[in-house]
Amino acid sequence: SRAAAAPGQAHGIAAAARPRLPGRQRTGRGGRESGGNPARRLTPRLHPPPPPPPPLLLLPLLLCCGCACGQAAGAGAGAGPGSGGQPVTARLRADTTRPLTTVSPLFLSVALDAALLRTDSLDLLRSQKLMTLARGLSPGYVRFGGTRADFVLFEPSNRSLTPREDGESIDAQGNCPKPISFEDEEYLKYVLTSQEPFVLREQFQNDFKNITISGRSIDILHSFANCSGLHLIFGLNALLRKKHAWDSSNAQELLKYCASKQYNVSWELGNEPNSFRKKAHIKIQGSQLGKDFQHLYKLLKTYSAFSNTGIYGPDIGQPRRNKIVNLLKGFLETGGNVLNAITWHHYYVNGRNTSLKDFLSPAILDSLRPKVKEVFQVVAKTVAGKKVWLGETSSAFGGGAPDLSNKYVAGFMWLDKLGLSAKLGIDVVVRQALFGAGYYQLLDKHLNPLPDYWLSLIYKKIVGTEVLDVNIVQSDEADDGKLRVYMHCTKKNSEAYGNGSVTMFAINLSDKDKYLCLCESLCNKTIQQFLLEPGDRKAGLYSQSVRLNDEVLSMVDRETLPVIRGKQLAPGSIIRLPAFSYAFYVIQDAKAPACQRN
Repeated sequence: SRAAAAPGQAHGIAAAARPRLPGRQRTGRGGRESGGNPARRLTPRLHPPPPPPPPLLLLPLLLCCGCACGQAAGAGAGAGPGSGGQPVTARLRADTTRPLTTVSPLFLSVALDAALLRTDSLDLLRSQKLMTLARGLSPGYVRFGGTRADFVLFEPSNRSLTPREDGESIDAQGNCPKPISFEDEEYLKYVLTSQEPFVLREQFQNDFKNITISGRSIDILHSFANCSGLHLIFGLNALLRKKHAWDSSNAQELLKYCASKQYNVSWELGNEPNSFRKKAHIKIQGSQLGKDFQHLYKLLKTYSAFSNTGIYGPDIGQPRRNKIVNLLKGFLETGGNVLNAITWHHYYVNGRNTSLKDFLSPAILDSLRPKVKEVFQVVAKTVAGKKVWLGETSSAFGGGAPDLSNKYVAGFMWLDKLGLSAKLGIDVVVRQALFGAGYYQLLDKHLNPLPDYWLSLIYKKIVGTEVLDVNIVQSDEADDGKLRVYMHCTKKNSEAYGNGSVTMFAINLSDKDKYLCLCESLCNKTIQQFLLEPGDRKAGLYSQSVRLNDEVLSMVDRETLPVIRGKQLAPGSIIRLPAFSYAFYVIQDAKAPACQRN
């Protein structure tokens, strides 16, 4: 098949796409009509003369909506901008009659790392700017956990560092308190930044020390979640042990405190128990961890405040070795019945030795698929039907990859993970982390949104819970995995779009523009485009800002996010997805049966 030409170049119309003139005979070698006079080889032989071919400006419609998606790949690929049309790189077919699967309304959720306690910067959760940004990602879960959660001790009377306190207390019911002053916010950001090297060094060296969390800090956490429209999940310390079993005495103090405040909190116990020996010289069997969760379940049942609370675990690392799979199996056999969902963690690469090439590699993106299937196989054999979450995830472990995890290029991994996870049946994906030490955060050290934040915000606004099956059925080029497409019903509470709308999101990992044609039931529909490209054209894939439909996204002010507007495409248009970019498309009048509101 011929490769699609770049925009602006002249294109010939591929022979397979040319409408044959009535009476025209096939030509032999040299372009002559078989057995005819060379001087008259282009003269039609039937009368009256044939009608002229359709105007080239109509070729996008002809090639897209006139196509039968079962045609041979490459048909019509030659029409391009230079001739008034555009090359058709890929034709897409979607089943909109029924959902492939359905995910949680809180599918895209976020995490706060317990390392915030180490940097004395938890009071940043009272920042007006941070709360505004967090509200943009609601509804969702906010998980307070990570490696340092297994070194946290609760001390009700111990106070957190609070610079120049203004006397404003945290409301016991979690109502929104007065935000910290701009000056205090700037000081706390300075503290966070200055402590970051120490936090990362501890992580690299696996040299962790116990840290305390006060009642006031619990108040701040709950208030932040409540005011942001998020549900708090708190990770309890599983390394407190007595004769191999979990010592729950400190956790009981925390549960008692939260119950006295009527805080609606859900719980985890332990973070990556497969690494306990490495970070704390403690080995734990999956069966014992399951018994520890049974113990936690019984404790929660003694408090009426936790009658509807959730329990999530075991937060294992990805199943790279048999011992991790065996730990999960043993855990689920003894403790799986008390869980609301099973959690495991996934990162594509090591942040210390990865590269730009890895972030653009289809093979690395595809590596998630077998891991998901392996976890589901264990679940099916032990506690079939339980929901499965990616309880902690980002691009690269070890705090992220410098100059990659916080740039535009990280969006390829993040958007593909959202699409593939949902398609494979993952119910919730918890992004590590909203802000803090490292490079994989959604916000930078000044609490400014990074490209992955804007991607997440748009996802939250227009992507619904019903997952649809969409496939590339034809392409000019061999399927190299560089064009990746997913589809959901549009978020149902979005008043801007009609009943039955669908949202497609696509990723182009290639250095060539891709052209997408929607076939059959989605043909000739009205489309809103949300094209995301690097905000800094000079920095390109290393940009820390992003353009939506050619406008750089930024907050209006500390209390206001920008209006997210799509760009309307002409009905039936072939969609151009530029090289190294990703985008969302709302097909407004799809009238998909799977997406009809009750």
